[in-house]
Amino acid sequence: MLTIIEIEARPDGGHGLQSQSGRKECWLEGWIAVPKELEAQVWATGGWCDLTVENGVLTGITPTERPAEPEPEPTEEEKLRADVDFLAAMSGVTL
Repeated sequence: MLTIIEIEARPDGGHGLQSQSGRKECWLEGWIAVPKELEAQVWATGGWCDLTVENGVLTGITPTERPAEPEPEPTEEEKLRADVDFLAAMSGVTL
């Protein structure tokens, strides 16, 4: 199995990661093969890292801070419950 990582970071600072069995060389332009000795480190960062590339070879990584996950949007049920609670409060009804 070969793991590859996007060379240029995305606007959010992360790098894309992919693995594919049976591959011996990088198959995507703009990506670089991850040496076996760095695979665990790269996957542990989830792509949130700075890359050290020397002569076209990935030689090191430095983990970076992963941005905070955005708050999930409320579900339809949560929105409906909030509407019911609001209407009840406005009508003076206690639930």
